[in-house]
Amino acid sequence: MLQALERESGRVPRYTPGHVAAGDYRLEYGDAISVWPQWEEIFIHQTLAFDTNARAPRILDCGANVGVASLFFKRRYPQARITAFEADPAIAEICRRNLSVNGAGDVEVVAAAAWTSCGTTEFVCEGSDSGAVASLGVIAGRTQSVPTVRLRDYLESPVDLLKLDIEGAEVPVLEDCAGALDAVRAMTIDLHEFDPAHRHTGRAFELLANAGFVFELRNLAPLPARSPAIRSPFRGAAPTWAITVRAWRQ
Repeated sequence: MLQALERESGRVPRYTPGHVAAGDYRLEYGDAISVWPQWEEIFIHQTLAFDTNARAPRILDCGANVGVASLFFKRRYPQARITAFEADPAIAEICRRNLSVNGAGDVEVVAAAAWTSCGTTEFVCEGSDSGAVASLGVIAGRTQSVPTVRLRDYLESPVDLLKLDIEGAEVPVLEDCAGALDAVRAMTIDLHEFDPAHRHTGRAFELLANAGFVFELRNLAPLPARSPAIRSPFRGAAPTWAITVRAWRQ
């Protein structure tokens, strides 16, 4: 599938819907070039693999996009109880179809932004994997009012894995969940830094340490296309990035 997605991403313009089939999977997408690296990271490099003794682990997939992570979790743990959150309504429907077609129809898909309160918010529906809550100011584009759910409400019972890939909303959501993180056994967070003048990484580390997590960093990915024009003594400086944080309890 990786080679097929790579061919598609080079053949068609950005944000062109399509399908790709390989092995046991048939995957629908809205933007091949954003799904390709997801598949490579998750299925080839297994960046979301985790060990648990739970027969039916509880997993929250926040920022599910077209469902690649949830498909991976269901392959690794067929009895897993997964809730997948996706804010962009069109992508949430693709996610739902992908899960259903690929034998993971029991995954609960919540077409809403994982946020700090229940209600609605303006969301930049970017069309791939970079949509974001508009009030965060991390990306410009067409906005749409979408439902929000308070992630903290989903932490009232034990969670074996919390995956957060929510484009700059990680720290506000973690702050709101701070008093409830005891329910979470492990986390994988795509931590985004978009504003060089207002860094959030230190606050994220503080929240994790205060909640009793051990954590590590890996896979720093510069985001030069999202970097503001600032002066730097270093060539090729990209002051915006995403980095994977993996956190767990001893």
